[in-house]
Formats: sequence, C-alpha cells, structure tokens
Amino acid sequence: MGLYVFLALVSAVAMASSGIIARFSGLAAAELTFYRLFVGGLCLLLFVTLTGKLAALKGKPDWRMAVNGVLLAGFMLSFLTAIEYISLANAIMLVYLAPPLSAFIAHWLLQERLDLPDSSLIVLSFLGFAMLQQFKFDLVLDTAQLPGLIFGLLSLFAYSGFLLLNRRALPAHSQLLRTFYQLIIGACCVLPFLTGISLPKPDDIIWIALAGIFPGFIAIYCAIIALEHLPTRVYATLAYLEPVTVIIAGWWLFNESLSTLQLGGVLLIIITGLLLALRHKPAKAVVAVAEAVRL
Repeated sequence: MGLYVFLALVSAVAMASSGIIARFSGLAAAELTFYRLFVGGLCLLLFVTLTGKLAALKGKPDWRMAVNGVLLAGFMLSFLTAIEYISLANAIMLVYLAPPLSAFIAHWLLQERLDLPDSSLIVLSFLGFAMLQQFKFDLVLDTAQLPGLIFGLLSLFAYSGFLLLNRRALPAHSQLLRTFYQLIIGACCVLPFLTGISLPKPDDIIWIALAGIFPGFIAIYCAIIALEHLPTRVYATLAYLEPVTVIIAGWWLFNESLSTLQLGGVLLIIITGLLLALRHKPAKAVVAVAEAVRL
C-alpha cells in the first residue's frame, strides 16, 4: 500500500507543477494543455522504448480509455475557461469538490463502503482545502459569472469521472497502455482550441518538455497506477496535496504570503491523508478483480 500512496503523492505534486510552468513559460492555456498531454504521450512512448516495454502498448483502446481521454482534456480546458469568468479561488474550490464527490459516489457504485470515521476524515480534508483558499467563495449567480460557474461544474464532473472510471479499468489493459491512449486522445480533443498556434520558440522548448514530463507523463501515469490500487477515499484525500504544493510553491518561488490559516489547512490535509491511508482496506470490487486475475 505504501508504494501506491507514494505514487498518489508524486502525482499530486507533479500535477501542481503545471501552474508553476504556466507562470514561468507564459504559454497560452490551450497550448500548455496540448503540450502537456501530447508531449506526455511522447515521453511515455520514449520510456517504454528505452526500457524494452514497447509490447505493453500493443492493443486497441477500449471505450473507457477514449472516455477518460475526453474527460482529461475536458477537466483541464473547462477549468482554464472557468477562470476567465470567475476568480481563481472560486474555480479551484469548484473543481476540488471532485475528490470528496468521487469518494461518496464510489460508496454506491464501487462498493467502497464509507463508515463514519472515513466520512469525517474526508469532510475534514475538504475543510483543510477550504482553509488553503481562506474560505474565499464569493460566487455570484449573475450573467457575468454564470459561464464560469457552468465551466467550473463541468470541470468538477469531468475530474470526478476521470477518477472513478480509472478505478474500473479492465485488468487485461496495462497501465502504460491506458496512460498512453488517455494522453493522446486528450491531446486530440484540445486540437480544435489551438487557433492561431505557431511553432514554439526556442525559449519555450524547455517549458514544453517539462510540461510533458511532469504534469503530463509522470502525473497521469502515477495517478492511473494509484487509482487502480487505492480506494477512492484515500486517493481523493491525497489529491489535496496538489493545492498544498501550489500554495507552498507560491510562497517559496514567488514570495506570496502564507497565512496561519493556510498553514493550518496544510497540516489538516496531511493528517487526514495519513489517517485515511492507515485505515486503508481494499475495496470489494478491486479484490474481486484481483482474485479473477489470479484464477
């Protein structure tokens, strides 16, 4: 279990690096999303070639991979569109309703039964996230902010769908195969939004490479492995390390303030994630799949 908790944490930190790369590179949102997914797919292809695992990519994508690729692109693009109409704090608050929402949906759909301690820890983890945002949720339902609310909700549901659908992958499909097709299909979904794109400048190459390696290949591959082995409630709580990383990076790299309330949120997220991981029990659906594979 410890390995998969570690991979979930690596995924969260790698996901958070996209914000840092965006600030340093100055790339447009759609461009960065495309490079993150497409170059991430190329990095995976290079990885399996160098490690002699190219055979892992043999096979056709099933509908789950195709839908997850669409959800991956939809989650990223909807979030970036939402912040054009509403504040970043409000958009982040909406999209990060996805982890606890996914945990409660998994209770009904994946037989990942939540007891009172688990439910309480999930609620506390979201409270910690709200503390990171300093409880700033001032969304007004007027004509100016309504599109932002709609796109924020789309991002929320797309992210939830991505988490849940990756929990029900077919064991015959390798994690490398699923990661590759989700990245490439997601990149193809972003193509229609790349209006007026030109060849990248030499100064942009390093940022494009970093976007593909960290928030692309590493983040998605580690997430897919962790989601296959960890209950949704555990992964959902660990996913809050992403905004924690963003807050700490802003304080460290960009001299942004870090309040006592935010520090409290960081500690609360870490503690709830640790407690949920210690309470980990394999979901019945996952155990059934594992037994079927052994047979």
